[in-house]
Amino acid sequence: MIKEFQCEDAQKLADMFNASDEGWPGGFTHGLAVTPERVLDNIKETNAVSIFVAWDRGKIVGYADIMEFWRDFNVSYVGLLNVMPTHHGKGFGRELLKACVEKAAQLKYNRLDLHTWAGNMKAVPLYKKTGFFWVPKTTVHMKNYLPLIFNMDAAEPYFEKHDWYKTFKRELKVEEDDFKGIFPYCWEEDGDVLSVAIDTESGRVARFENNQFVVSQKVGDAFAGKSVKVTWTLENKMKSPLNVTLIARGDEKITIEKNESIVLEGEHVITGEAFIDPDIEIKKKEEPPHVLTTDVVINGVSLSLGSGLRVKQPIALSTYPEYLFLPRGRREILVVLKNNQKITAEGVITCQNTGEFHPFCINPEYTEAVPFSIEVEDCELQFAIEGEKRIHTIPMQLMTGANVMQKGKEVVLENNYSRIVVSLSGGETTIFDKKTKKVWAKHVEDELGPPFWPSEFSKTMYTANTGYKSGKAVAEFTARSKKYDLRLIRRMEMDSSPVVKVHYRIIPQKDMSICFAGGGRMDGSILTVPLKEGIVSEPFMEDIFPLGHGDLPKDASEYREQWMCFERDGSVFGLIWETCAELDINESGFPHMTMSGGAVKPFYLYVGSGSFKDVREAWSRLHDKKVEEEEPVGIWEVTPPVLLCTDDCTQDMVIASHRGKPLKGTVNKKPFDVKRGSPFTFKTKFDKLELGVNTKYLEVETDLFCKKVPVSVVRAGKRGDTQIRIREKDIIEIDNGLYTVKVAPHFCGSVIFFGRDSNNLLTSYPEPTQFNWFKPWYGGIHPTIFAEDEFPGRMHKETFAHQIIDFQKCGITWKGCKVTSTLQEIKGLQLHTSYVTTAFSNVLVVENTVRNLTSAPFNLYSGVFFYLQPEGSMKEATLYYYQKDLYERRRTPYGGWIQCRDWAAVKGKKTFVTVIADSIEIIDFGEKGAHFFVVKEVEIAPREEVTSVLYCAAADSLEQSQQYKVLRGIKWI
Repeated sequence: MIKEFQCEDAQKLADMFNASDEGWPGGFTHGLAVTPERVLDNIKETNAVSIFVAWDRGKIVGYADIMEFWRDFNVSYVGLLNVMPTHHGKGFGRELLKACVEKAAQLKYNRLDLHTWAGNMKAVPLYKKTGFFWVPKTTVHMKNYLPLIFNMDAAEPYFEKHDWYKTFKRELKVEEDDFKGIFPYCWEEDGDVLSVAIDTESGRVARFENNQFVVSQKVGDAFAGKSVKVTWTLENKMKSPLNVTLIARGDEKITIEKNESIVLEGEHVITGEAFIDPDIEIKKKEEPPHVLTTDVVINGVSLSLGSGLRVKQPIALSTYPEYLFLPRGRREILVVLKNNQKITAEGVITCQNTGEFHPFCINPEYTEAVPFSIEVEDCELQFAIEGEKRIHTIPMQLMTGANVMQKGKEVVLENNYSRIVVSLSGGETTIFDKKTKKVWAKHVEDELGPPFWPSEFSKTMYTANTGYKSGKAVAEFTARSKKYDLRLIRRMEMDSSPVVKVHYRIIPQKDMSICFAGGGRMDGSILTVPLKEGIVSEPFMEDIFPLGHGDLPKDASEYREQWMCFERDGSVFGLIWETCAELDINESGFPHMTMSGGAVKPFYLYVGSGSFKDVREAWSRLHDKKVEEEEPVGIWEVTPPVLLCTDDCTQDMVIASHRGKPLKGTVNKKPFDVKRGSPFTFKTKFDKLELGVNTKYLEVETDLFCKKVPVSVVRAGKRGDTQIRIREKDIIEIDNGLYTVKVAPHFCGSVIFFGRDSNNLLTSYPEPTQFNWFKPWYGGIHPTIFAEDEFPGRMHKETFAHQIIDFQKCGITWKGCKVTSTLQEIKGLQLHTSYVTTAFSNVLVVENTVRNLTSAPFNLYSGVFFYLQPEGSMKEATLYYYQKDLYERRRTPYGGWIQCRDWAAVKGKKTFVTVIADSIEIIDFGEKGAHFFVVKEVEIAPREEVTSVLYCAAADSLEQSQQYKVLRGIKWI
């Protein structure tokens, strides 16, 4: 039975969530129990349209909520769908989804969306059966246009006679729904037919068919300053003629004249042209496209057809660097030209400021770059492309202590430490660290409430005023709230220091709360917070720590000082506040800071070199408070760490946790169960003490780890020969006498075997398959390359060549195989990956090179995936990695994402399969093992290449495994 949720059932809903761990990769609760209070808090803070629960025998067994989608207008969104694992396959998920679809239609939404993962083998077919389509090249965004179709007058006769779910015809394959620009919906029963094709760009009806007629609209590729062909196809399926009226219209700066009335017998095709103004706004891919609409009336039945025009410039122009804040003097910049056409583009580009010009020739859909020499000054650079009327303008500023400029729909504030980019579309803010060239935060936005999310401002166009005052770069952003009838103003001030001031105002002033929230990119960082019991410092690990929901205190008064920060690679990102009601530091990384209404005081962002000590020092200056040196502790600790005695002694020891998630286990075989505010005290005898310092150990063991807590040249192989054989199916077998390596170039360029008697790699060879949320999945060791937000890449679309290699390096003969791919998914790049070893060695060297074949720079992510299965089994696989300390993770139902630095290993019964690299991202899939993604952001200059070297070793002990870290010091390149 499906019902709307009632607050008095919060305990039953919490019970359902707590029983749902088995249904989610890595678990649902991650070990932090859901409480009724947490259920009600989430409902209070979320702007849900409807919340449905499924009941069975007096228990809540399923949940689904609908809210407005934060990006598109008139679109609803399933924020969470969950059914207890004990009730999977019994129809509860289906009925919840049907309720969501029908509710969205009742509320006149055009679409219902959700997100899932590619490996969700149970749910994806269910989603498709209820009308959802997997948007190509997403992981995984699904869209459902049934609400739009249910509200069509022309579709109503079919649904009055037939059940929409039972008569819906759909293939349920777990794969992307790539139907070449449409999502097709088809129903048929008892001779009645209904077919509706949705244009994927606009979300409008592109084709409609019933028993009487067929009508469709199709447009070609749209380019600014050119005409685009439009084709309407009509078919009369009856014997008697139909009267048809067709009127077409375009959005602003799209001109079309088509107004026809015909008597339709049989099939009829109408063509026309729409002219695209050269100065039409070019929409980003996340923005709604321009639309060409046709109103059709067929024998009194009205239909509206629509096609999204994703208008592009024939040749798109940008610069490198992207934002031109440049030092004084003459500088060279690159003007990057992207040919969006399917024909070769040739011409001349001229800088009208200087008269400098260059010819260009760009292959279809390729990108090239042209150098220009510029004398830096505050101005707008103007570039003209031969044959185009449009002048391309690029703002440029002389670099000062702090700069601000508006470039299109973005405002950029920049100094020597950081770059802050604010999109006027939704006010989304990105915070970029210039030292590490990494993003600290993305999609940060303004929220009013409660409820806070989704934010009304996500779909609001901001206005901006920029300028300079008292040596500071200032930007003021204004958004109007229709919901609350007010204006929200966010003012940002940047000077030459790492501190950026942020100040909100509400006009007229109202007693409301403001939340500054978003997504963090804190991978590999150390989180430090000043709790009342002391400064706590612990590695940030997605889905492991912190978990939010009270894992760390939400009440800002629980923080002894008004700051917190993340450290990574010698840089730090911090928040400093004056007054704050709540601070929710959760698995997204970026802290959600809520300030109570009225006169809101400023807060500060800190982005710069240093550590938590620098953020704390800035806090002390802003608050005029003196601080004493203090060393942080971990998220759990045993105290006291040092004892003074004159003989054997018995001491009261305390094990304490500083987080809300319980820590359970044994300490010296004594059971404990601790969480923040509830420590465990136990007596321990220290004896057989020698004169001087003695180190004793307390053994702490949990389901996840066992740790002893203290209280106070690489021989790669030997002389011999490495044999290389080509086996069946072009498998390259490399036998060094001790270990065997097998490479399958055609299988994603991967290593499919590394071991002696058993394989230490997890691979799907000979066929790709599904693994957790990955599909298709190859496993083993294989290269990858992808653009931002396109993880894990699309290497399955590439082909590889190979060659046997033999060379001298570091006085050793190395032999192996090189696989090479000229990329088609990212045109203009080549990927070369070499797998080599030497005689009687337990080390495999992986050399990965990305080569840029073009004159344009690239910024993307490249590396190697390692799927590990020591000695052919994951049953006893234990993960070891080093961040702040040495960590151990056994196989449990819970997983997570972990970022470590240069070393990690997975142990089987005896073998420690070890990977050494600059940095390693680990995905712990719980009982499916722990696997390493050695991927980093690379910037590849024109005609240049970037190479990285990784090492994989099979060690006999943990100590030996750690010793292999010295391999990083080898000058291989």
